Amino acid sequence: MISEERLEKAMRFLAETDLQSAELKTQVERKDYLVDLVRKRIFLGVTGNIEERKAKAEQDPEVQEAHEEYLEAMLEWEKLRAKRATEELIVEVFRTLEASRRQGRI
Repeated sequence: MISEERLEKAMRFLAETDLQSAELKTQVERKDYLVDLVRKRIFLGVTGNIEERKAKAEQDPEVQEAHEEYLEAMLEWEKLRAKRATEELIVEVFRTLEASRRQGRI
């Protein structure tokens, strides 16, 4: 059973992490954009046919570093998103249990 105290904890967490979730999602989008910019800049600065230039750009340390930063931002956002999903599930289970209790099924 989920207590009202646990429900309050879940609701508080959700309320307190709205902004953080939005900021992390924005950070992910920003890092993705920066990876693309770096990749394109490197692509324009190397020689060879298109496939060779793409490969050289992907192997460039600056592109790899930008991609790693993107993945780190994605990890932080996904961790918060997963925790928020768990807390949302707790709220839904509590609501379902309360509805059943009111109907006399529990």
